[in-house]
Amino acid sequence: MINSSFKYNILYLFFLIFNILLAQEKRVKTLSDTVKISSDTLSVSKEKLENIVDTKGDEIRNIFSKKLTYLIHNAQVSYQDMTIKADYIVMDWNTGDILARGKVDSLGQIIDNIRFIQGGKEYEYTEAQFNMNTKQGMAFNIRTEEDEMAIIAKKAKRMNDQEYYMRNGFMTTDEYFKAKKDSVPDYALSTGKMKVITGNNQKTIIAGPTTMYIEQVPTPFILPFLYLPSTGSNRQAGILIGTFGERQAKGFYLERWGIYVPIGEYLDWESRFGFYTKGSWMIDNRIRYLNRYKYSGNLNLIYEKNINSTKGLDDYSEIENYRITWSHLQDAKANPNLSFNATVNFMSQNYYNNSIYNQNALHGNVNNNQTSSSISLVKRFNNNPLTISLNTSASQNISTGDVTMVLPNLTVTMPQIYPFKPKSGPKKTIWHNIYMDYKMNLQNSLNTSTDDMFTSKMFKNSKNGMKNSTSFGTTSTLFNYFQLGINGNYREIWTTKSIRKDYNSITDKVETNNKDGFKTFRTFDGSLNLTTTLYGIANFKKGSMIQAIRHMISPTISYSFMPDFSKDSWGYYGTYTDKDGKKIKYSYFEGNIMGNPSNYENSAINLSLANNLEMKVRNKKEVSGFKKIKIFESLNINTSYNFAADSLKWSPINASGSSSLFNSNLRINYAMRINPYKIVFDTPQSTVGHAIDKFGYFTIASYTMGLNFSLDESLLGEKKVTQYKKRGTVRYEKYYFDDENYAHFDMPWKLDVGLNYASTKEYNRNTQVSATVNLTGEISPSPYWKINASTNYDLESKEFGYTRLGFMRDLRSFNINFNWVPISSSYNKTWSFYIGVKAAILKDAVKYEAKNFNDHASF
Repeated sequence: MINSSFKYNILYLFFLIFNILLAQEKRVKTLSDTVKISSDTLSVSKEKLENIVDTKGDEIRNIFSKKLTYLIHNAQVSYQDMTIKADYIVMDWNTGDILARGKVDSLGQIIDNIRFIQGGKEYEYTEAQFNMNTKQGMAFNIRTEEDEMAIIAKKAKRMNDQEYYMRNGFMTTDEYFKAKKDSVPDYALSTGKMKVITGNNQKTIIAGPTTMYIEQVPTPFILPFLYLPSTGSNRQAGILIGTFGERQAKGFYLERWGIYVPIGEYLDWESRFGFYTKGSWMIDNRIRYLNRYKYSGNLNLIYEKNINSTKGLDDYSEIENYRITWSHLQDAKANPNLSFNATVNFMSQNYYNNSIYNQNALHGNVNNNQTSSSISLVKRFNNNPLTISLNTSASQNISTGDVTMVLPNLTVTMPQIYPFKPKSGPKKTIWHNIYMDYKMNLQNSLNTSTDDMFTSKMFKNSKNGMKNSTSFGTTSTLFNYFQLGINGNYREIWTTKSIRKDYNSITDKVETNNKDGFKTFRTFDGSLNLTTTLYGIANFKKGSMIQAIRHMISPTISYSFMPDFSKDSWGYYGTYTDKDGKKIKYSYFEGNIMGNPSNYENSAINLSLANNLEMKVRNKKEVSGFKKIKIFESLNINTSYNFAADSLKWSPINASGSSSLFNSNLRINYAMRINPYKIVFDTPQSTVGHAIDKFGYFTIASYTMGLNFSLDESLLGEKKVTQYKKRGTVRYEKYYFDDENYAHFDMPWKLDVGLNYASTKEYNRNTQVSATVNLTGEISPSPYWKINASTNYDLESKEFGYTRLGFMRDLRSFNINFNWVPISSSYNKTWSFYIGVKAAILKDAVKYEAKNFNDHASF
């Protein structure tokens, strides 16, 4: 076995050869060891090195008699996964000690720190002592970062790779301080003693009595101790900090306190609660799960018992609220042949307007009257065109409490196939283009109320049915310019319920009786259509502003046919005799979720005309020198003539279109329906009339128009603040200063203006008009301020609707948010104020919140 002295001789020889190769011709200056070692040194036992020690330096000096190596200027020592970079390093080969010091100026002040790097983690010191054998050490004026937190301490003791003890230090999340753009943080948590635990599985900061300083001024925010579990690779359970206070109608409260518990590798659970001394309470459970590249989702269950006033008083009320939300998203790459997705949002009728912890007014949810939910499972096959999907859906009307569910909804779909297409090459003939598809749909529909949900009553009025449908047809090109299409549809509906109607002379009412048993009906229709596209171009003189105008017209004429399935020969309709002795026809399948067979014959010619109008103008900003402007993106007109109708053969004329102007900042949508027949009223007092078979009167039945104008600072032209050479520093980087030191900065803003107008008359004597103006805007009056607002105004009632104002201020390490809803329905006028630290590690602990709770009190 090689003895210790021989090992050291080999090391000395290695360093001597390395020194000769790098030595300069001039004589090395003699330097004194100026590194000051604290009396609190570490006693170490002599142990052998476990790996090769690499050293670098502009000047390297070895004293073999004392077994010392001096590395001078740009010094570096690398051992295992550790690297020390300093201006001056002394290595003692007897003990394994490394003494390091940063670069000093002419006055002896440290101007460049030591850098200690281990496992990708970096620390900075002014002076340090480290032992390569024990991996323990002492450092002065340490600086490091743990995730979002920068840590500074005057003295640090390294116990091992993962533990540091520190004295007289502070912590901050100030981004400017962390980036070394500012030498003083805007806030800091100062403490006399601190322990930092690092590592992949645990990152924790533990401190003794801690005081918050803001702009180097101590505040009354003092903690007896501080425990900050940082975000490592492993999640950790902990307490979630909420708020406390007093509410007039609820009493004293603890609100939004809770716990966080990670469950396994893919799941975590968060539970928050609220207790109020006058009896109200709430619980909010959230479960999140994530399996990367497979699926992700979250489940939220909220239950509240909301008690207002005092029991025995007239205004006392006790309301139970709940909300269930679930979102599940499967990664598309997880299983291409089988997918499961869900979006569930269901709540009690009073949740939005009477929740204990009511943020719904601030978020605008109080204006929502409908919620929808869906869960779907889809199966596909590799060598089979069929797709099977199993769905359930629900639609909830929050205002009325009505709920419509489809449970289940099973669909089997076969996409279009071309049975006569050639085995190779394109489809050239009308036979090659023959296609067909198939769809089977099985549904069970439930109509219930919010109160009856999750009870046996919800199944009382269920309806079910199954529909088999197929479409077939073909396409072809005639004379190179016309597109011919032939289409047919066949449907077969199965149901287990039908109805029978009879007139009861005693009660003078028509009675409807349900009849259980299998029942079916079949319908079919067909159509033939012919379309083409025409282009018209008008060119203007060369050099003129308008170069050309292009008009594209797509006329379509089609014929459609569907028989009258109410005839007795089909057997789908029955009759009853009313009190006047008149026979009334009705469908046995009335109210069926798959629809009814039609009670009229359709043999109609359908006419439609699609238009597109564009203009080409000169524009120097474009590379080509020209720009296209769409005058009409679309302008469509359609009507039909039914040969089978005994009167009123023409259907209403429908026209719709859209346009965009000013670089698409202004969008206009419009629609109109024109009734071609005369409308008459039976009496002067009648408010609703009917059409008679007198063609050519063309009255406007309805008209709608929507204008949406999006404005921003680009409308005023480009404004470059960078033209000024002088620029601010440290929180003023976005400011530029002119020669007289006036500040210039960008002031981004945007304003969305919406005007919606609707006029509806149909067969009514009086016209119903609605007109609203919607405004949504945002402006930054300075780089760190943001103001946003939204409102709407009813031009008919001359009243403002839901109005919200928001103010946000970036305070470097803090954020301020103030939201105000001065106008809203019911008791939803409210406000909220928040100030807190931005960083996620402290945002739940260092904050202040205040808000109006809308406890049925005046705003």
